[in-house]
Amino acid sequence: MEIGAEMDRLGDEIAELSAHLEAATARLLELIREFDVSGGWNTGFRSCAHWLAWRVGMDLGAARERVRVARAL
Repeated sequence: MEIGAEMDRLGDEIAELSAHLEAATARLLELIREFDVSGGWNTGFRSCAHWLAWRVGMDLGAARERVRVARAL
């Protein structure tokens, strides 16, 4: 396979995977918003962000940002 064709294939794969990641992120934010609104985290945690950080091993600052974005959408 020539280099140009290989780079086109890699570029296409990058674009396709990026689209999948964006779709998965949008769905994740929808789920976080639903979980937050319904109080699913209120089982001894201080906030949805604290629950998210604990449950998925995310940094608390990043978890707060995810919840903030989820609420804003």
